[in-house]
Amino acid sequence: MTPASLVIVTDRGSLKAYKVNEAPNRGPSLELVQALELTDAHGRYQDKLTDQAGRFPVGDGGGQAGSGRHMNAIAERQGLETENDRRIFKQLADSITEVVQLAGIEGWSFAAPASIHSSVVDLLPSAVRDRIVEHVKSDLVKIEPAKLPAHFRSLQPI
Repeated sequence: MTPASLVIVTDRGSLKAYKVNEAPNRGPSLELVQALELTDAHGRYQDKLTDQAGRFPVGDGGGQAGSGRHMNAIAERQGLETENDRRIFKQLADSITEVVQLAGIEGWSFAAPASIHSSVVDLLPSAVRDRIVEHVKSDLVKIEPAKLPAHFRSLQPI
């Protein structure tokens, strides 16, 4: 197995890439080489979509046929959420690709919450995806770097 020389952790709104430095007496240490915050991933849709005239009206549940109100706001919002998610996952995949290619490494480890993990991995080019030596389906973005190696088997001493 190729050892991981890069660890990338991400969640829906941020990405951190760490270079793995081997220390013979202490085990691996991680050095932050890239940090990215995605502004599209933060905030509520109501705050981003402020054009009141363009918003879809929502009925009051009265069910009156002639009231002129529609019950389609939830469906429209779900379409926007899906499109926004797709855009965020593509940004994450593009950033990961750039970091991995710039590092020129053989193997790397990847951690993301289970809810987005496969969506991001599927968008990676095969040349980048095939170099992943370990997948961790956990949100590790807020874990301090000194504690990250404990979450990756590929970084554990044998």
